[in-house]
This record gives sequence, C-alpha cells and structure tokens, in this order.
Amino acid sequence: MEYEHEFMEIFSWLPVKSIYKFSSLSKQFSQIPFDNFFVKMQCEKTQLVGDKDFFIQLDTNSRPPYSKILKFDSCIRNSIDGLQVPYSSLEFIARTGRVLASSNGLVCCQKFIDDINPLFICNPATQYWLEISYPDGFNSERDLRIIFECNNVDKITDDFMLMSIMWPSHWGSDPLCKIYSPREKIWKDGGRIKIGRGRNLCHKTALCQNGVVYLISDTGRYFREGPFFWPYIVAYDVENCVTKFLKLPENSRRGIHDRGCRISIFKWGNSGNSVQSICLVKLNKNVFSIWVLCDEEKNSWHQVFEMRVEDMGLEGSDIVVAGFTVLNGKFLLIATDLLVYQYNLSSESSGKVEKICGHACGGYVFFHSFSSTLRSCGDGAKKLSAR
Repeated sequence: MEYEHEFMEIFSWLPVKSIYKFSSLSKQFSQIPFDNFFVKMQCEKTQLVGDKDFFIQLDTNSRPPYSKILKFDSCIRNSIDGLQVPYSSLEFIARTGRVLASSNGLVCCQKFIDDINPLFICNPATQYWLEISYPDGFNSERDLRIIFECNNVDKITDDFMLMSIMWPSHWGSDPLCKIYSPREKIWKDGGRIKIGRGRNLCHKTALCQNGVVYLISDTGRYFREGPFFWPYIVAYDVENCVTKFLKLPENSRRGIHDRGCRISIFKWGNSGNSVQSICLVKLNKNVFSIWVLCDEEKNSWHQVFEMRVEDMGLEGSDIVVAGFTVLNGKFLLIATDLLVYQYNLSSESSGKVEKICGHACGGYVFFHSFSSTLRSCGDGAKKLSAR
C-alpha cells in the first residue's frame, strides 16, 4: 500500500535502534528490519548522512598483549534514543578481540586468541557476527594488515571489500595483497602493491575510497636526496591492480621530518557530498593543518584548515594530543589523555571545540568512525553470544 511505502521512506532515515523500537510497536511493520529492500534503502540513506559515531580504543602495535579498553560515543549529542550500539555488543567485542576497521555499519575485528578463524565481521547495532579465517600463507599476527570497506549498497549480503596485505619476509620486495570473497568464503590473489624503497607504510590509517586503497609513508629522515626523500602516499587501484605514488602538498613539508611530527590520511566527504576524496592531517608543534586531495591525476591539494591546539579551547595547559581523526570532512576529533573533543571544520559554524566524552586509553588513542545500519554480515552470520 502507498502509505506503507511512505512509512518505509521515513523509517529508512532512522538508525537501527529507532527502527527496532518502532517495528516492535506494530505487527504490520515488525518485519521491516529484515526486508532486503528496506535494508538497502536504510544503508543508502545512512551513507548520505555519513558517520557520526565512533569507537575509541588504545592504540597498540600489532603484537599482543592487546588492551581490552573499548569505548563508543557520538558527535551528535541530542539523540533521544541515546547511543546506537548496545552495551552488550561493546562488551562482546572488547572481550573477544580488537577493532581493525569500520565501514558503513560493520566492523572488522581480530580475535585475541583463535588460530582457526582469527578475524570476524560484526554489526554491533543488529548484534550479528561472522567469523573469517586468515589467508593461506599468513603464519603470524605480524603479517596481518587489513583494509576493510563496505559502501556498495547494490549487494547488501556480499558487498564488503576485505583486503589483507602480506608483508615480505625480506627487505626490498613489494607486498602481496589478497581479497576475501564473502560469497565464496575464500581469499583470492589481488596482486602486488608497489610501495617505493626505504620507507615504512602506516597501515593503521590505510583506507579505501572510490575503489582505491591509500597508504601513507612514515616521516623519518632516511635519505639525503632522491624521489623518496619526502613522505608520500601509495594509491592502489584494487580492480586494475595498478599502483601510483602521490606527492604530499609542498607547503606540508616544513617540519615534516621533525621527531614529533605526525601525519595521517582520512576520508573526506561521503556520498551525500559533491566531494569524495581523502585528506592529509599534519600535527606538528601542536599545530593542526589539513589538506584535501582535489585532483589525483594532477596531484593537486587544497589546504582547508590550520590552527594551534591552544587556540581551539581545549581544557588544561601543556596539552598533549593522544589521537585524532576526521569524520566526513566535517568534524576533527581530538583526544587528549583524558578527554575527547570535536571541532567543526565547516566554515559557517567553526569556532571553539566541544567536549564529547572522557576515555581511559591514556596517551595513545585510535578512532574508528561508525554508522548505525541494518547491513548484513553475510551468509553464516550468527547472533552475538552473551557472557
């Protein structure tokens, strides 16, 4: 009936918690959360809005012991339903593994202990999860580098891209990547990624945007001259197995070799914006600077932000930034050793930071953005287990 379609259109703009709440009030709409057409519609609408929630966890290296500290919060403070992830889901993830990546309602995690199925995909809003094995040839946790993306809404049950990068055992070789097929439940060869010579790549901030995987190099001073004297970005086209190197903007180079300088890349924009690109964030001497990649072919960047941390309005003196990220090209999230703040990057409403929450991760914080969707983890997914 026509009014049913109108209700579905309205409901599709809601997060999962609200959808479950309304569907429980009417037998007529009780099956809406399980309708494939509605699930696709809700995922599309969520992508238009973009991520507004986030996970916080202790930023550790790739080897155990791992911290089981995991916190969830939101940039939107006026939700009548509160946070969109049940506490039981957070508790399950925290005791089972650590979050590696998050995309459009699903999170990819690595278990603390499991040699058979050490990875799992989870929808913490719907409380389902799917276990996944390591690719053949990955004999150690040290080898595991994961890139995860699931923004294709045309195939709701088989649409996520899970890539693993196997680092070579000897210096000078390019890493091999493998792609997981959710439908076939196997890993397939994805080709080799050219990474340049002499620099390490920062895998924790690797991302996939518009079918291209981006990795940024470290900032160490290893060379006196040559093509890899300055840090760079590796852009790997997944479908065509083609690698390109992107230069960082020239005005980002000042102080980039300093010991305390930190650089990272994040997504910029979402499907609701005219611009879907990546941004470079540099933090040096307590000054944040942000550039957006405007044209990959021309290696063209545009600087959109620069401000000292002290001028943002963070509480306390001798402020030390424990972690940061960018959400949708709109919010800059900043963590100190105790608190998390957000700074609105949009020109019409920029100003002082807003305090969001506290955390217990200390001086090393890593963010994972999140959206509440009904997206399925795929065939074979099962309900999260209680303690």
